[in-house]
Amino acid sequence: MADGCYARHPAPPDLGGYVEALWTAEASHGAVPSREILIPNGRPALVVALGDPGTRHDPLTGTAHPNDGVLFGITTRPYVLEQSGRSSYAGAQLAPWGLAALLPRERLVDTFLPLASWLGAAEAARLADDLRGREPGRARAGGLAAFVAARLTPIAPGTLEALRAAVGLVDAAHGAVGVAGLAGKAGVSYSTLYRLFTANLGLPPKRYCELIRYYHGVGALLRGGDAGRALAGYYDQAHAARDFKRFTGVSASSFKRIHHGIARLMHQPDPAA
Repeated sequence: MADGCYARHPAPPDLGGYVEALWTAEASHGAVPSREILIPNGRPALVVALGDPGTRHDPLTGTAHPNDGVLFGITTRPYVLEQSGRSSYAGAQLAPWGLAALLPRERLVDTFLPLASWLGAAEAARLADDLRGREPGRARAGGLAAFVAARLTPIAPGTLEALRAAVGLVDAAHGAVGVAGLAGKAGVSYSTLYRLFTANLGLPPKRYCELIRYYHGVGALLRGGDAGRALAGYYDQAHAARDFKRFTGVSASSFKRIHHGIARLMHQPDPAA
């Protein structure tokens, strides 16, 4: 983003761990639209457009959609965001299982659900109007948090505990963990682990581990590392290179030469609760 600001805020306790962080973004863009890669990070999200909506491009299919108010699940491929004019957004980064508490019957993997389709046009408009009426930053993030809290359906405590344990192990290992070892450390059988992930995240555990391993590899690039460091942790460098291009749409060596401001923002540490 050019000429703007991005702020990340801790999720309040009443969101029960279903939301990892809230964020707000304001920016002015020049006459030439900005284009930035949005990389998959293993998290669903809720985004509300309050200014001029941008356009979301899928470089693998060639399709494009307005980057307006949307609820989306975990993505497994890159998207390019194109923005012009005055952009203003408020968003909630959900926990990997957060969509299961907001939309119990759908996981929306690689799918963007317009808020008007989820909430109805009138309620989606009321939400956007309410957020526009608040000061950008903490007040606006608080309004979005209250909206989310009112719509959560808690996951069964035993299921939630198992999800937190398993996903926590994947995150701690930066995805470099085998599924059999993950099941053992989480204290569940392989079949139970598979059901937990597919039912609540929408992805099998192996695919989720691959995604998180890739995400942390990109983090090395964004912190100034080279392509070799970004591909560390793989037994096979050819496999690593394929993963990088599959999830990003470009090679690791060319990633740093293209716009990736949003990707960099997504690698900021979560704010302290």
